[in-house]
Amino acid sequence: MSDKDLFDKVAASIQADHPSFEVRYKDESRFMRFLGLLAYPFNPTFNTEYTTTLGSKTYLPSRAEVAKDYAGYAGTLAHEGVHVFDDAKHPIWFKLSYALNQIAVLPLLVAYAVLGSWIPVAALVGGISLAYGSFAVFKSKAMFLVVAVLAVLSYLGLAVWLSEWWTALAVAVFVPLIPISSHWRAAWEFRGYSMTMAFDYWRSGKLEDSELTWIQEIFTGSDYYFMDPNATRVAAKLKAIKVSIIDGSLLVGADARPYQRTLDLLKQLGQAKAGVSA
Repeated sequence: MSDKDLFDKVAASIQADHPSFEVRYKDESRFMRFLGLLAYPFNPTFNTEYTTTLGSKTYLPSRAEVAKDYAGYAGTLAHEGVHVFDDAKHPIWFKLSYALNQIAVLPLLVAYAVLGSWIPVAALVGGISLAYGSFAVFKSKAMFLVVAVLAVLSYLGLAVWLSEWWTALAVAVFVPLIPISSHWRAAWEFRGYSMTMAFDYWRSGKLEDSELTWIQEIFTGSDYYFMDPNATRVAAKLKAIKVSIIDGSLLVGADARPYQRTLDLLKQLGQAKAGVSA
């Protein structure tokens, strides 16, 4: 069978469990283009190299990009299918916990605006908006950062001047942005990357240490905002996942449905070189 057939079959298997599942493409979505604009100063390849799943919709970079590597994107879809399953099972908690650290900025900012002063918050929001405006016009990351830093300094300066001891709350707004471990985001992504590892193992009959190293760098690096900077802990978890894939224990339990579904599909298509007896 062709790699495109494999890609289509994986998508169909997810849709069989989740009828609202759709594969979409970022270059065809206004919303994704907007998110890409917001992310661009920090992650310029958000729309060209990254896959994003929101609810039951998975956004791949583009049809042309996927066509270059249907087999690779079949594995990506299988990974995203785990997120679709988890989101369907925990529709509120999955979304909330995934961004729990950074989303805490919003209630803190609102609390400060109410209890302290709305003027510094207006200055911050206006300044950040100006930073994005300058970036859209001049395409200069340096200019974006300069304007954004000035916005933050204006916010803090006005906070000190206008709100006295509530300045402590104004400063606390930035605490959730400190890149410390995001426990739940890491937990969800360990499930997703378990599928990435298993998909490769089932199809090839092997799981290289280089793949575990690559995934470890994803967890400890900036791609997911340093969701677990502890490399030793991440390496140990990935090794345990590797064992669970090889011995079949990954397929056990109520939350194992996406993995079993994918292995069953690969067996049906004659694509499974490992895990055949699981």
